Amino acid sequence: MSDRFIKFNDEQLDAKQVMMLQDLARLLLKNEQTQVKIQKFPYYDPINNTLITSWFWSHRPKEIESAGLKTDVMLAAYGYEMMDESIVNEVLHEDEFAHPKLYHQIFRLLEDMRVFNHIKNERPSTAKLIDLRLQTRLSYTESQIKFYKTKTVYTDLLFLYLERAFLSQNFFDIPTIHPQLDDILNHMFQYLPNFFQNETSEDNMYLAQRIMFQIDDMLTKDMLNEYYHLPRRVYEAIHDLTFEDIKRTDASNVDGQDNTNEESEAEAETAEAETNAQDSKSEGGAYLEMELHEGENSDVIGDNDTAREGDSTDDMTDIMTKKGRGSESTLDNEEGGAVGQNAAFALKGINNNVEIEWKVPDIEPEYLSEYQNAKNDVQFETKDLIQIIKKTIDREHVDERHNLTKGRLQRDLTNWFIDDQYKLFYKKQDLSKTFDATFTLLIDASASMFDKMEETIKGVVLFHETLKSLNVKHEILAFNEDAFEADDNKQPNIIDEIIGYDYSTMEKNGPRIMSLSPQDDNRDGVAIRVASERLLRRSHNQRFLIVFSDGEPSAYNYAQDGILDTYEAVEMARKYGIEVFNVFLSQDAITEDIEQTIHNIYGQYALFVEGVENLSSHLSPLLKKLLLKSF
Repeated sequence: MSDRFIKFNDEQLDAKQVMMLQDLARLLLKNEQTQVKIQKFPYYDPINNTLITSWFWSHRPKEIESAGLKTDVMLAAYGYEMMDESIVNEVLHEDEFAHPKLYHQIFRLLEDMRVFNHIKNERPSTAKLIDLRLQTRLSYTESQIKFYKTKTVYTDLLFLYLERAFLSQNFFDIPTIHPQLDDILNHMFQYLPNFFQNETSEDNMYLAQRIMFQIDDMLTKDMLNEYYHLPRRVYEAIHDLTFEDIKRTDASNVDGQDNTNEESEAEAETAEAETNAQDSKSEGGAYLEMELHEGENSDVIGDNDTAREGDSTDDMTDIMTKKGRGSESTLDNEEGGAVGQNAAFALKGINNNVEIEWKVPDIEPEYLSEYQNAKNDVQFETKDLIQIIKKTIDREHVDERHNLTKGRLQRDLTNWFIDDQYKLFYKKQDLSKTFDATFTLLIDASASMFDKMEETIKGVVLFHETLKSLNVKHEILAFNEDAFEADDNKQPNIIDEIIGYDYSTMEKNGPRIMSLSPQDDNRDGVAIRVASERLLRRSHNQRFLIVFSDGEPSAYNYAQDGILDTYEAVEMARKYGIEVFNVFLSQDAITEDIEQTIHNIYGQYALFVEGVENLSSHLSPLLKKLLLKSF
């Protein structure tokens, strides 16, 4: 696992915020597979089914940032529906004007204003957010005007004055730029209010052309900056597909692949390169699945049709008809299950090409003595924890309820004389000494764990020995991704079954814990989905998933999407009643930024261990609390 943390313009990715935007995008676009990314300009890419929001709103007050991002989603979603693709392509390929950048940005400005006016009319409750957005943009535009007044970049200054007029809806204060342009501006500002009569993209194209016909010959340079963006390659790709082609294209048929992906990715990379924000660069095109209609294959299981466990009447053909190789990876062990049977935990999107490989490490002869040494190192913590739990159980077990109307006759018969109901009996609490719970421990076995694995093993031994002594069934899995074999077509993920569920209370399997060793990368979202799906097969009332890690996810083409994918996996597991905890391991001081990143993924259910030699002392209270909770 990498010690690097995902940042946009030196800012950490807020997974919860992006997931909120993703929910909004899916609602507006009526597409459950839409993904949200943060780049330079807001737009929707239907080819890759991804909606882009802008990092323009970063480093601003929370209220403004939230309003800006939400209105970005609305602008992109409604803009895709309202903007005529053929008109946009006509604008993009217009070669009559000498300053195409200015023409394109004027057209996009007009379209954005038309879209926002439509949204405010259709959804009046959004007016406050949109007005806050426009006011923030207006303040930014004013600052840019002050800057360019001192320069000779008249094209940018002209556009900024036009933008200010539309944002403020003030066409009476006519600006002065240059003697040769002032008369033209006086005439132009007389017909600009005609914009409010425009109802289509074609109307705005004609208005933009009317502006350009007046000023194009007067300008010497095209625009220096880009304030509004038309994603050329996206619209060109849309144009190449007929309406029926788009409707019929489904990820279940094309396995998430499309020949326009490269062009769309190039569009995103072009926008990012212009900002020199390399930290936020993402090439994870496989994450952006195309699911533009609800499919031709009616027997494919939908994501919303799986809020139950399978039964004997289910057709296994239907169960296994899932897109993505990850959902076809099977575990040939005693349980005989297949990864991806529950579509809620199916491997898709960015994990579409993940291949799960299960291994059961051999117990080498030297592991026996090493395991005994590890047990000795944590024997006091283990014994104390077991004794505390047993004493708590025994105390609750012998608790008695007195003064009952039936039961065993108690020694104190005073109630015979003072109570008409003759409450003379008592009962012992009829409590079971068994725990209705099961645990899965997920261990990050990536390369960055090399300086923490020795102490981590001791914590795992404490975990295993305690649960084994209390006869609590559990499972211990280690996960990593083969970095040398991973490419665009496949990402092999290895899951080592260290302690199997069915044999977890037996003595012979413990030494296998000593096989834990750091490997390559880690794709946390996949491991959590696999472990969660296995936990759902258990009949216990409470299911606990504890993830040992030392940083954020880091794997092939996982970058910024890894945090979102892991967060989504955690939230889905909790939705199904699995309690997910993270134990964060660090040999160095844990900074506030690191804590915030982990909290973004796991919420408040995270335990931070600064100095892994303290792991056992931190793990004991957590295990005690969870065990007593399940009693």
